[in-house]
Amino acid sequence: MVVILILVLAAFAFYFLKYRKKEQSLTVQELIGAKTSKVTWDGLAHNGNHYRLVVEVEPINLDNASIEENKTVWLNFLGLINTISLPYTLITQSQLFEMRDYTDAYGQSVQKLPDDYPDLKKSGDLVRQYLIECLDQGTIRNYHGYVIFEYNPLVAETGVQAGMGRLNTLLDRAAPKKNNLSEEEQSELALQILEEAESILYGYCEQVGMRYQRLDKAGVWNYTYQTLQREMAPQARMIDAIRADSFKRVKDSQTLREIGHA
Repeated sequence: MVVILILVLAAFAFYFLKYRKKEQSLTVQELIGAKTSKVTWDGLAHNGNHYRLVVEVEPINLDNASIEENKTVWLNFLGLINTISLPYTLITQSQLFEMRDYTDAYGQSVQKLPDDYPDLKKSGDLVRQYLIECLDQGTIRNYHGYVIFEYNPLVAETGVQAGMGRLNTLLDRAAPKKNNLSEEEQSELALQILEEAESILYGYCEQVGMRYQRLDKAGVWNYTYQTLQREMAPQARMIDAIRADSFKRVKDSQTLREIGHA
């Protein structure tokens, strides 16, 4: 009886330790899939069999629009929703307005003024200082809109109809052999279908006068960075990393260059 009790306790202890090991807290990288996600240079992001494209759009200010303009925008938007059958996410982000480049360029232009205009220089410095103080107070915010299209080639089913001839053909093409698609075939098919949905969005944006752009690799990283680091992003900017050629395919080592000129 004692031996059986010892075995039961040992089994319980083993199970408890194994269970506790599995319940370890996830890191942020594991939570968002950063270790398994990949982004191509043209902005096609995929994690496993899930593929995504991110399009940034400029929100429309309907507060100053007429009743007819509001009606037109909403009718076009409902048409867009009824046309796109792929999974998608609509996101609006509010961020601190950042114009460091503008204030720096403005300050340089003021310094280049001739000394014959001291009052104009002084006035320019006051304007620049006022803009900097407004940014430091964090009272000016900027709004960005994002549309994220998603597609999984391995879950397409025969007979799926999207309401568009070309997209229907692509979906039907994927369905019969969905389990036999290679990773390259999945990527090509996902890109075609996502770009078709993207072109439909572009048509809607042009109808209502909304500016748009598809995010490339640096853009997707910048969007993710701004989402996770809302307060830090305006200070430690992704644009500075881009200007430092951090995302170029061919890296240029400044250390090797300095050694070569030594």
